[in-house]
Amino acid sequence: MAKYERQDNSETRWLSFRLRNGQSIAPAKLRAGWAAAAAVPGISVRREDIESGTVVYALYGPSSLGAPQVAEMRMRQFLMDEGYTFTMGTLGARPGIRL
Repeated sequence: MAKYERQDNSETRWLSFRLRNGQSIAPAKLRAGWAAAAAVPGISVRREDIESGTVVYALYGPSSLGAPQVAEMRMRQFLMDEGYTFTMGTLGARPGIRL
């Protein structure tokens, strides 16, 4: 498993996505996009290699992220604006987190 970064175990995994085969995103570019989308300090990103060479990008932030749906939409827009073709799960309900 290739790991970009993760600050600590108290972070929440907010989003994850996969890019189309043949596409990848540099750690700094992903971190910058997620930082702008989340608009809070304390974010991190991770690249996870899973079965058959599939890569999942995971986006972490504080559990107190104020507007998770806005962050998700901003991240989707960032990826589209940068020309990526991706599959991203939507945010699900989380105990104690209001979407």
